[in-house]
Amino acid sequence: MNTRILWIVLFSLLPSLGFGQDGNTPDRFTILPDPTFKSLDDQVQSLRKDVLNLSQDLSRLQNNLLTPAATQISVFVSLDSQSTMNIEAMQLQLDDRPVANYIYTTGEQEALHHGGVQRLYMGNVAVGPHRLSAAVTGKDATGNEKRGSVNGKFEKSMSAKFIEIKLTKGAADTPQLVLKEWE
Repeated sequence: MNTRILWIVLFSLLPSLGFGQDGNTPDRFTILPDPTFKSLDDQVQSLRKDVLNLSQDLSRLQNNLLTPAATQISVFVSLDSQSTMNIEAMQLQLDDRPVANYIYTTGEQEALHHGGVQRLYMGNVAVGPHRLSAAVTGKDATGNEKRGSVNGKFEKSMSAKFIEIKLTKGAADTPQLVLKEWE
């Protein structure tokens, strides 16, 4: 019986507290959102962004550790604007050791013809003299298979070394490869 009286008193007091017929809640009972509160989705997006940034930093650090500038060599491939040959494959040897074999897609061939440059190889070599040889296989404008090769020597210093292999049009439409060193 006591609980029944308590309920009656409580329901009779509700209109005087501002609860009741009009449905309005007094300001002291209103819950306002915290401006510093982040939704779970916002927190997940923020964490995802942090993880991506950390992954990029780790990738750069790994690259710097695996290929420090003192031992780094990069070999690039490009086409002379006069060349009509479509490169199908390129093989690269460094100090008589194969380091790269690459087969080109049609899109990559078109990119090279439009002035694109491809990084064929990036690795480490000791300071001092080295030998580089490259061989190319492709087809000329008439569809005949063509081959070309180049051998060269270079001196690796304490800084990064960049070498470009440029495919040019040789005598009788034979491909000619030219080595060019960049510092």
